[in-house]
Amino acid sequence: MSAETHVTEWIPAYALHSLDEAEAAQVAQHLVTCAACQAELAAYQALVGELALAVPEAAPPANLKTRLLADITPRPTTTVTPPTNPSRWSRLFQRPLWQRPLWQPAAAALILILLLGNLVLWQRAQRPKTGAFQTITLTGTAVTPGATGIIIISANGQHGTLVVQELPPLPEELAYQLWLSRDGQRDDSQRVSGGIFTVAEDGYRNLWVGAPEPLDSYTTFGITIEPAEGSPHPTGDKVLSNN
Repeated sequence: MSAETHVTEWIPAYALHSLDEAEAAQVAQHLVTCAACQAELAAYQALVGELALAVPEAAPPANLKTRLLADITPRPTTTVTPPTNPSRWSRLFQRPLWQRPLWQPAAAALILILLLGNLVLWQRAQRPKTGAFQTITLTGTAVTPGATGIIIISANGQHGTLVVQELPPLPEELAYQLWLSRDGQRDDSQRVSGGIFTVAEDGYRNLWVGAPEPLDSYTTFGITIEPAEGSPHPTGDKVLSNN
C-alpha cells in the first residue's frame, strides 16, 4: 500500500481498534510514511477520547443499596442433625456458607466493594453534567434527493466529522466542498470551507471537518459541487444542507 493511495476509509475503524490484525497491520505500515493519514488519525483519536462524554450520566436508583444488601443477606437454612462426634472438618462444612471462617472475610469484602461502588455512582451523579456530542443532519436537495449526511461535533465544539452517503461519484475534475456559516451571513463570500472530498462508488465518505473557529459557532452547513482543487466560495450546485 503506497502513501498515494492513503487509508482514509480505514482510519475511523483503526482509531476504534476494530480492524482485524491484517488490516490493522496494513494501516500501521502506511501511517509510518504518510503525514496526511497521520493527521487524520490524530483527529479521530481526539474524537474517540470524547466518546465517553457523549453518554449521559444517571443517578443510581434510590433503593439500590437496600436491594444489594438484601441479595447478600443470609437466608434461613434447614437444620441438619450433626453426627455424635463430628470431626473438625465436618464441623466446619456443616455450618452455613456465610458462617464459615473462610467465607466471612470474602463476604465482608464483597459488601465493602458494593457499597463503595454505590458511593462512586452517587458522587458521579452529583457532579455537574458535561457536554455531549452535537449532531447536524444534512438532507439532499433537488439535485441529489436521495443523499443524506450528518456532522458530529465533539462536546467541546473543537472537532467534527462529516459522514455522507448516496452522493453520486463525480468526474475527476470535480469534488464536493463543505461550507460553514453563521446566522445572518447570507453572502456566499462569507462562507468558510470545511473541507474538500470525493465519494466512493457507493456514494459514502467520512471526512474530518476543519474550520478557523470552533465548529459549534457555525449554524449553517451545506455541500456544493466545486472544481477538484476547491473554490474560495460556493459556485456549484448545492447537494446537501441543514436548512
